Amino acid sequence: MKKYVIFLFAAIFVFSVSVNAQGKKGNKGIEKKVEKMVTDLGLNDTEKASVTTLFEKQAGEVKALKEGADTESAEFKAKMQDLRKTQEAELKSVIGNEKYAKLKEIRAAEKAKKEAQ
Repeated sequence: MKKYVIFLFAAIFVFSVSVNAQGKKGNKGIEKKVEKMVTDLGLNDTEKASVTTLFEKQAGEVKALKEGADTESAEFKAKMQDLRKTQEAELKSVIGNEKYAKLKEIRAAEKAKKEAQ
């Protein structure tokens, strides 16, 4: 009986370590994106925390939408477009109109720079 309990705890430990490592790997991109927004837009700590939470929620929504879906289908693309519109509206409500307008300018400049290359 004691062996089974030890085995159970070992299995739970291994599982939790692997889940934790995967979670940290996925959050690096979010952290980098948020830090860039803090630098570019001058987000305060409250806005930074809200944006981080929002991006994590949005990443989960996108992952859930992609699971088992045909990513080339018109239906999937329409759902993604609707989701992106909703996500942009949520971001605008979190950071405000002024900072959102500045973000759109930065995105347009980055897109133009990328297309010029």
